[in-house]
Amino acid sequence: MHNTRTLTVEVWRQSSAEDDGRFVAYDVTGVTPATTVLELLDLLNEQLPDGEQPVKFDDGCREGSCGKCGVMVDGVAHGPEFNTTTCQQHVRAFRNGQRVRLEPLRAEAFPVLQDLAVDKKKSLRTVVKAARGPAGMKALTNAGCISCGACVAVCPNGSGQLFVGSLLTELPPLMKDDDERRERTEKVIETAGETFGPCSTLGDCTEVCPAGLPLENLSAVAREYLRNQNKTRHQH
Repeated sequence: MHNTRTLTVEVWRQSSAEDDGRFVAYDVTGVTPATTVLELLDLLNEQLPDGEQPVKFDDGCREGSCGKCGVMVDGVAHGPEFNTTTCQQHVRAFRNGQRVRLEPLRAEAFPVLQDLAVDKKKSLRTVVKAARGPAGMKALTNAGCISCGACVAVCPNGSGQLFVGSLLTELPPLMKDDDERRERTEKVIETAGETFGPCSTLGDCTEVCPAGLPLENLSAVAREYLRNQNKTRHQH
């Protein structure tokens, strides 16, 4: 078929959370400029040698809106196209015969379950639950965050500051009074500190964020923290 190519895909294979993983290289044929990263994995699984288990990866709507998918493409969360989910990333930049490395979203908060599939729900939901569930989810929806976890994976410290800051940017208007705001924001910040690494304000998180969440959202964490501290001092 015209304009098809063959790519050598180095993919992370790990049979379970308890096992050690390693990269395994496969030649994948029939790749076109329109092929997405997830479609590349589909092709790989179709062409696996007899007896090999399909590569496990996180999949969802494939329309860039659910946040379920996500892999590292040559070390970049989601892939080389900024502000784009894995399912919407194309491999058109890779020429015939080139190598592409696919591995799980790398973060301490996202343990690998199998191959490219990771558990990111536990850590993200833990922070949302600290805001008492529905309010936290409403805040994230209002912020436009799809909870894909790319911001955590791309950060050298495994920080969730963009995720947490986006939640805290939209949470206060949902609170009935100042006491409730303080109670919930304190719990979110405390839980986030136990779950994710510290923020160094590098800004890599905003480059990979499919929702295009702004760097300014990072400041919401410090703003709510200082606001709560000031109120505590005034009470004493």
